[in-house]
Amino acid sequence: MLTRKQHRTAFKRTFDELSEQVWHLRRDKRLSLTELSLQSQIPSHHLEAFENKGYPFNLGTLAYLASFYDKRLKIELVDVEDDIKSLA
Repeated sequence: MLTRKQHRTAFKRTFDELSEQVWHLRRDKRLSLTELSLQSQIPSHHLEAFENKGYPFNLGTLAYLASFYDKRLKIELVDVEDDIKSLA
């Protein structure tokens, strides 16, 4: 079982990876944060916090953002203990 610190590290890594993917999708479509906000109706400060800091969105917002880019979310449960130990 993961410690709290390991859990936070794994959670942060997940949202950091998601935010990087979303950033690339936005850049590929050549959208500014403001344009994405207007088109997706997600507040720009939320989008900016998500892209820059990995601020976690709820699952519904992530699913909506994925559908905006004609993508879908794929949730997979994976073992993270070995990954976490390699970071220490």
